Amino acid sequence: MRKVTLAVFIAFFTISVAHAEATSPGDYYVTANNLNVRLAPNETGKITNTLYKRQKVDVLQVKDGWARISRYYDGGGEGLSGEVARWVFAKYLSINRPAEEQVTSLNSPVAKAIKSSDDFSRYQNVFVSASNKLVKSGKCTLGDFKEVGGWWRSTSYKPKPVYFTYCGGMTRSNRIYLNAATGNTFR
Repeated sequence: MRKVTLAVFIAFFTISVAHAEATSPGDYYVTANNLNVRLAPNETGKITNTLYKRQKVDVLQVKDGWARISRYYDGGGEGLSGEVARWVFAKYLSINRPAEEQVTSLNSPVAKAIKSSDDFSRYQNVFVSASNKLVKSGKCTLGDFKEVGGWWRSTSYKPKPVYFTYCGGMTRSNRIYLNAATGNTFR
């Protein structure tokens, strides 16, 4: 009986540590797909930007479930009076970097059509998922992806990882963009 109890404790402890939220200063990784950064440790704090899954952050302080990820600074530049700092929900931070999601099959017709994409090995899951959604929605066809060969890095959106493809023709109005960090497509 004691061995079973110890095994259960070890399994619980391992799971708890793997998904431990920020409780003290240190380096953490974002576990949410999109995590809003706010100028106050509450849900009404002004949103300044967004962090993305697997992004590393340095936590300087943890207070009431919120993690401060910047030094305090003059809020005048943000249109606020007094000192402010950037905060995120601590429960969406982990000491362990979340694993990359793996595509179940790279042998699908869409995956084969886009395997020449820029940075395919890095963003293959996002590229295949977005491409499948575009085909299912009717915005693109498998033939579009075969003709274009995949997703190409955009120089207009640096430093964000934004890529583009063409659906329905090779004109600028047929260009579709994909933010590989969020998985969102846009025109």
